[in-house]
Amino acid sequence: MARVATVARGGVGSASPDEAGPVARLGRAWQRLRRSAADDGVGAELVGRPGEPGHVDPVQLDVLDLLAVRDGQRMSELAAAMRVDPSTITRAMHRMEAAGLASRRPVAADGRVVTAHLTAAGRRLHGLVIQRRAEVIRAAMVDFTAEEQERLADLLEHFLGALVASANGSGPQPTAAG
Repeated sequence: MARVATVARGGVGSASPDEAGPVARLGRAWQRLRRSAADDGVGAELVGRPGEPGHVDPVQLDVLDLLAVRDGQRMSELAAAMRVDPSTITRAMHRMEAAGLASRRPVAADGRVVTAHLTAAGRRLHGLVIQRRAEVIRAAMVDFTAEEQERLADLLEHFLGALVASANGSGPQPTAAG
């Protein structure tokens, strides 16, 4: 399998088994993936550069993703889905409203409840980011066979499902041995 960018991998005698094992390798890959979302490389290809048209910060992108699937969510639902403090959503929504990407509306039956909604501009920006994401992923997998692409997607989906289940206490729990 060709690799566009590899994560440091211990060779014979160069690292302890823990540092070269799959858990450590996945940990380093996770770090690189998270950092790339915030750097000037891959992240900028996905979310644009600050000040440029089409730029969206990662928190705003998460809100766009959630509202694109189900518009009209309560602010508290967005905070829970993103596992952040409600004030984080409030600040993001202020910026998104100022940029014309989203709006907040009180619920008629209960004026204390506010829901978030995408605007047409927010939907367009979300579509642009989805297109950018697909282009970045296609470019990264250009040397992967179709079977390798399917296997990678299957394994990543399986891993993320197990990760979420474990974090929620409903999946396999690690033992003292590993």
